[in-house]
Amino acid sequence: MSPAISILVPDIGAPSLGAAIRLRELLHPLSTEIVGPDFGTGICSLYTDAGPFTSVPAGNMYRYPDFLWASRRLDRAIRGRLVIAVKAFMNTVPVALRRQRQGGKAVVFLDEWDGALYAGWSPREKQIARLKSFHHPLDDAYFPVVESMIPAMDTVLSTTHFLQKKFGGHVVHMGVDTDWFSPQPEDAVGALKRSLGLAGKRLIVFGGVVRPHKGTEQILEALVRLNRDELRLLVVGPVTDYLSDLMNDARYARWLVVAGAPLDDPEGTNRRIHAQMPLYLDLADLVVLPLLDTPLAQSQMPIKLFEALAMGKPVIGSHVSDLPEILDGCGETYPPGDCDRLAMRIGEWLDHPEIAHTLGQAAREKCRHHYSKAAAGQKIQAILASLLT
Repeated sequence: MSPAISILVPDIGAPSLGAAIRLRELLHPLSTEIVGPDFGTGICSLYTDAGPFTSVPAGNMYRYPDFLWASRRLDRAIRGRLVIAVKAFMNTVPVALRRQRQGGKAVVFLDEWDGALYAGWSPREKQIARLKSFHHPLDDAYFPVVESMIPAMDTVLSTTHFLQKKFGGHVVHMGVDTDWFSPQPEDAVGALKRSLGLAGKRLIVFGGVVRPHKGTEQILEALVRLNRDELRLLVVGPVTDYLSDLMNDARYARWLVVAGAPLDDPEGTNRRIHAQMPLYLDLADLVVLPLLDTPLAQSQMPIKLFEALAMGKPVIGSHVSDLPEILDGCGETYPPGDCDRLAMRIGEWLDHPEIAHTLGQAAREKCRHHYSKAAAGQKIQAILASLLT
């Protein structure tokens, strides 16, 4: 029996596969499939146990003319009448629109503005990029082409008001399983802390993929300013090139601990850590989400925010995107880039644990009522209901 919904990703080997998996969970009990091109790296190492997936060989899809027939292979692999294109790429939105022309429905799910970098280039830089990328339809220069197709979609699902304002449609939050993300047994948390060599330390935990616009170095700058030996930043996620640079920075080495491995790690380290994310998050005395004030960051709503709230953790976030709205009454925001303010607030919360405890309780309660998997799934399914009948 064919699924009702096909969730189409631009690269089945990329971490963005996680958004498709979360969508599949929110759409349950509707029948779904996840389809995507494989550029030769296989399923993203974080999610190899989260299948099933429909992987379409597409080693040369990145260039014309191979792109034309490779994208048609995606067409043939899709079985759902409604296609949700995850991200606006040349190998997602046009494919979904072809299914629409065949009598199906096409939806685009946007978790960030992928075209933000290209949009910020000068006219000369854009012209050079268009000339260099003419034969490479998955490069940045093609984002404006794809974005011009979005109005033809049946609807748009966006994770922030920034994206809704730009592309229309509905704002949906990627709710979390508040039974899975919940306070963990103290003995298990203590054992993990000791195994990481962090016994006696007080921890700020950053769970996820470290990228420049996420501002992780602001946490390290705040720790440098505080200069308190009991503090550490624990990054729980794969080792990217950017994170590797931070690890090798002499100013930060004392304060930074990383639980993770490179994305291509053959030992499955990242997958095992990801499966224990609630336990790792429960190591946190507090969680900091220091997004920078850039168009890309303004368009994002980190799923790790909702996971931290569900765990009952106090959260400090920069005043970016929808963080002020989400953290109202259960956390606090600070001006992006103001490391002095961030350091001051971290110090105050650690010195007054009763404040952090009260905010953590409020965070879990707010998440259970507004950002749980059940609440988010109900909203998304209500939006899609008319398209499925």
